[in-house]
Amino acid sequence: MDTFNDIVAEKRTYTAAQVTHSHHHAHLIMPLSGELTIATEASHHRVNEQTLLYVSPNYEHCFYATTRNEFLVLDIPSGMVSASEMPGNSAGCKAHALNNQWKSIRYLLLHEMEQHHSRSSLRDLFPYISRCLQQEKRGLPRSIQYIHENYDQPISVQKLSELENYNRTYYSNWFLKETGKTPSVYIQEVRLSEAKKLLLSSDMSLLHIAMEVGLEHQSSLTRLFAKHEQLTPSQYRQQYRT
Repeated sequence: MDTFNDIVAEKRTYTAAQVTHSHHHAHLIMPLSGELTIATEASHHRVNEQTLLYVSPNYEHCFYATTRNEFLVLDIPSGMVSASEMPGNSAGCKAHALNNQWKSIRYLLLHEMEQHHSRSSLRDLFPYISRCLQQEKRGLPRSIQYIHENYDQPISVQKLSELENYNRTYYSNWFLKETGKTPSVYIQEVRLSEAKKLLLSSDMSLLHIAMEVGLEHQSSLTRLFAKHEQLTPSQYRQQYRT
């Protein structure tokens, strides 16, 4: 029986094997590298360098990964989870943008782990984590969710700003504050993440992959990998494919 009284923080990796389960504790899953897919009857989420995910207690979900990965996972006892504090006020999964606030929390958690933290130090951090989750009950902002759902199509800053009811200038400043990146950089990183997944999980041609992630030319995919990975897409596939 997976009941316990204190928060557990661990680095974990996941495989391509699809596992479906539920547990009495909540999860907060924060990315360190790679991507994790979590699917439920109601939703489908990817946890990667742009997002983190909260999973409420006793909520059945399926998880798997198709790329090399590592995540910082908090197991939160159900007794510490208040419906009034945690997102959604009901069972489910909620995605959150990995903004500067969450990056700071991740840094503090990793620091506590490296210093061989006591359980009490994690409990001391939890009220801050809970407040952040409460502030973000709505999950990802509409425009950021739109990017994740439509990365394979042309995306304009004008369209994104309209989704948030902001003018373009204010939206760009707001987006930078939310994510630490400009909209164009964020979109490219989402496309890069999706391209990595296709390179490692399929035999698609490079041109096909480029088109699948919203790039018009294979050369655009090559430039994207050269900039972020210092490898060509073919080299990345050869080096990391198992």
